[in-house]
Amino acid sequence: MDLFDSISRRKACRHYVAEPLSDKELLEIETALKAFKPLYPDAPLDYRFASETKGIFHVKAPHYLIISGEGKKGEEENAGFIGQQLMLWLDSHELGGVWLGASKDATKGRSRFDIIVLAFGKPEGWPHRKISEFKRKAISDITNSPNDECIKAVHLAPSGMNIQPWYLEKTRDKVLLYRQLLKPPMSLVYKLTRIDMGIALCHYAMACGHFGKPFRFHPGGNAQAKKGYQYLGYVDISD
Repeated sequence: MDLFDSISRRKACRHYVAEPLSDKELLEIETALKAFKPLYPDAPLDYRFASETKGIFHVKAPHYLIISGEGKKGEEENAGFIGQQLMLWLDSHELGGVWLGASKDATKGRSRFDIIVLAFGKPEGWPHRKISEFKRKAISDITNSPNDECIKAVHLAPSGMNIQPWYLEKTRDKVLLYRQLLKPPMSLVYKLTRIDMGIALCHYAMACGHFGKPFRFHPGGNAQAKKGYQYLGYVDISD
């Protein structure tokens, strides 16, 4: 399924009707989750639905999805990559969703390996927004190639506290990806930038698929240092 169109219209839905989704609809969501491609296949994730969560900035919703791992490297990026595919899928089905970075599972199923919580359901009102309603940094602040269509998709990616902690530097045959290193006091209260990077890469991958380009991300390696950022890896854009 091409989820590209949802990138420019999805919004974070924080108000839901109380009516839960049907068992059939929940099964469709489970099936979709299993079909989404991970960023790192060797960092598998688990998913479970929860009826109750708690935390600051809590959102009351009929359903919550808990993404959990095993404590392996790359799980946070994977959670962002797959979780955002679900967010786009929900939008394409006229459903709403929102990332809850400060919430935790409030049921007995809670695990120390839980990574992130997503709320979802039937939204109150329209589940979409206009492109003019996105509040983002100037695209020139996140890249040296503002006209690149795949980077334009990253520009619309959501992030915790709208930090947008990414920088994409395009060279002849690569797009280098950097993660912003937060400073106090922000670094003391927000620690989910690796999930944000997975979300950004999800948008890049969806754009690649839409425009008929391969998505080839290579983590790690060496690249020129960028002050205030950590090099994460690169997307191979060679022919």
